[in-house]
Amino acid sequence: MWKSAKAIFDGSLDAEPASLTVIQSVVVTLLAVAMSAGLWVTIGVHFPNIWYQIFAALFIASILAPIFLYPSYRTSHRLRLANSVIKQQAFTDHLTKLPNSFALSDALEQRLRQQPEGFAVHFVDVDRFKQVNDSLGHHVGNAVLEAIAERLRHSVGTKDFVARFGGDEFVVVQNRVSSEAEAIDFANRIRQAVSTTYGLETHRIAVQVTIGTALAPLHADEPTQILKAADLALYKAKSRGTTGELFAPQMAMVASRRRTIEVGLATALAERQLSLVFQPIVQRTRPQRIIAVEALLRWNLSDGTMISPSEFVPVAERTGSIVEIGERALEQACLECHNWPEDVRVAVNVSPVQFFRSDLLATIKRILTKTGLSPHRLDLEITESVLISDTTFIDPILSELRWMGIRIALDDFGSGYCGLHYLRQFIIDKIKVDKTIIDEACTSEKALNILRGVSKIASEIGMTVTVEGVDNQEKAELLNREKCADELQGFFFSRPVSARIAAQMLARQQRQENQQENVISIRRPD
Repeated sequence: MWKSAKAIFDGSLDAEPASLTVIQSVVVTLLAVAMSAGLWVTIGVHFPNIWYQIFAALFIASILAPIFLYPSYRTSHRLRLANSVIKQQAFTDHLTKLPNSFALSDALEQRLRQQPEGFAVHFVDVDRFKQVNDSLGHHVGNAVLEAIAERLRHSVGTKDFVARFGGDEFVVVQNRVSSEAEAIDFANRIRQAVSTTYGLETHRIAVQVTIGTALAPLHADEPTQILKAADLALYKAKSRGTTGELFAPQMAMVASRRRTIEVGLATALAERQLSLVFQPIVQRTRPQRIIAVEALLRWNLSDGTMISPSEFVPVAERTGSIVEIGERALEQACLECHNWPEDVRVAVNVSPVQFFRSDLLATIKRILTKTGLSPHRLDLEITESVLISDTTFIDPILSELRWMGIRIALDDFGSGYCGLHYLRQFIIDKIKVDKTIIDEACTSEKALNILRGVSKIASEIGMTVTVEGVDNQEKAELLNREKCADELQGFFFSRPVSARIAAQMLARQQRQENQQENVISIRRPD
């Protein structure tokens, strides 16, 4: 009773309406008794008749109090119902009907207090979900999220907790976990349950998820920190191309560095700290002749230090700023190439994000028109991650680019999935063999045989082979002797140089070739 009374006087809408009425009636009755006693002492002793009338009036008032207080009861009841609905709406995701991030935070706080033995948090992200929305519409994307939510509900135990964190991300709280192996096994079961093909309306959509896992209180003992740990594990899995990762403490240091780079990129774009350098690509049979130049992105800070592309490009891809960075790089590379000899091409790297987050075809056409560069002088280098993303989406884009006259090069071949079937499935003009292959080929017969095999297959299907990482004479002689490359690139021939020096190198090459042609024409008999 005392707790109910305190809740009422504190203005809490959680108080029971019946308790409110009872307490109000008791208070009125007590006041009536107190007033009766006071009146008896002061007036009733001297005027008994008046006292009986007053006492009767107060007694009747105390009896009728609940009747008059009934509207208060109804008002309180309605407020309580309204409060319940508002609370439910505030803590429930309207699309999937799962608990939302607010409910998740409360659930984590409760478990941190009540489960000292620990639990696991699994951050579940739907891969390439934006592509579903963009290609099939948001109504299909919503249907996918509802289907995934239903799968998650049925794939966890009754004491586990499932919430939609936002967008295409879900969080599963695994109850009472005693080991990392147990959490990893649980995450694998979730992945197997959710990663399948969904038949929605007239579409069949293949869904894959990536999961980041963290343990509480081992990795963190606050709701925001445990979610952050799971999110860091998810980011690690995404960046490595794996299906899931378990949080490790060093991920926090990497995240701190990543945040610094993310903030710095905004400044770098505004202050144009990003620039291009150019590395020549030469013919194997004529290693002194430059036939193409690769444009490479560099980030030089105002204090003279440089941040490696391997650090800032993944961050730019995650934030989406790679779209603007890539457009600027492509335009600058095309402008430079337009001033080079007409038989020299420029190669530019294209991020997978540029394919999915921008109208890449329109951008390339606009830049070629603006710079005046012929499409036949442009090579676009893509990685295998582009090809495995979505063949039905990527193939028409690559076909249109090749129809325009642009050459498509498969970069870093052999460093990732190394799928030869990509060479059959997609029309590709060139493969660039990764540096690791030639490094091993100098000492390993097996690696050399792989290089020979790739070169033979590429030659038979009409592809050019470029070997990267040729940084000494031994490698250059090996490739020339084995004849397993058409083009060579590496420090042995030239390090990346500025646009000015690249233009000087190409101008000098053209002068030398012109002189040789003049000599030949002079010696030619009439």
